[in-house]
Amino acid sequence: MGRAGTGGVQVLLSEVIIPINEQNAPQVGELAEQISQLGSTSEFSAAATQYSAADSRTNQGRLPWMSLTKLPPQLQEVVLALNTGEITAPLPLQGAIALFQMRGVREIAGAAPRYAAIEYASYFIPGGHSADAQATAQRVAAQIDTCDDLYGIAKDQDPAVLDIQSLVPAEIPQDIAIELAKLDTGETSTVLTRNSGQTLMLLMMCGRTADLGSDEDNGRQGVANALTQQRLEAYSESFIEQLRADAEIVIK
Repeated sequence: MGRAGTGGVQVLLSEVIIPINEQNAPQVGELAEQISQLGSTSEFSAAATQYSAADSRTNQGRLPWMSLTKLPPQLQEVVLALNTGEITAPLPLQGAIALFQMRGVREIAGAAPRYAAIEYASYFIPGGHSADAQATAQRVAAQIDTCDDLYGIAKDQDPAVLDIQSLVPAEIPQDIAIELAKLDTGETSTVLTRNSGQTLMLLMMCGRTADLGSDEDNGRQGVANALTQQRLEAYSESFIEQLRADAEIVIK
């Protein structure tokens, strides 16, 4: 039931995520405005490679196809309003400014997945985006497969170093929600910071809980009907193929 409804609208985006603090705020604001006015995907890709702090910078800022419903609710309308090649206005996040460029939109069969809750873990590392902090984050990421593994990593440390939450999508901070949209269960990100850039956040996706509606029985019935329909379609296709195989075609 949790995997039901994997269709809907998917978007193909590129991103630039630029860290910002009190010292560089004027320069970053001016740079973000310049990037928002770029006129081509190649120029945006070059800006992502040069300025972005996101992991996607190694791929010129390009993200893979993703379901629109994985994006933060407040960002979905902004993204859908873009034509191919257009860039969003600079979007303020906590400790960063984000820009997105639309590279494509497609509609696939099925209903768009909806999520009742998203569980994620935040492990905080002193040092911000410094080389030492990034190295620590990579070591931790290499030792964990699930969010529960972080409890062992954080053992004997200040309890504030680890925060695991399960929230409805609308309650998740926008910068965290944007990063979570790129992650599958068990994957991590080291883009975000806290404490004015002084603390690096190792973000991990724990899992997504599908929204089955308020009536679970109706949800189960809907899945059962969908499975029945699939079997009927398989039977009908098999029957048609058998008729074609048995047909005798006479050319006069």
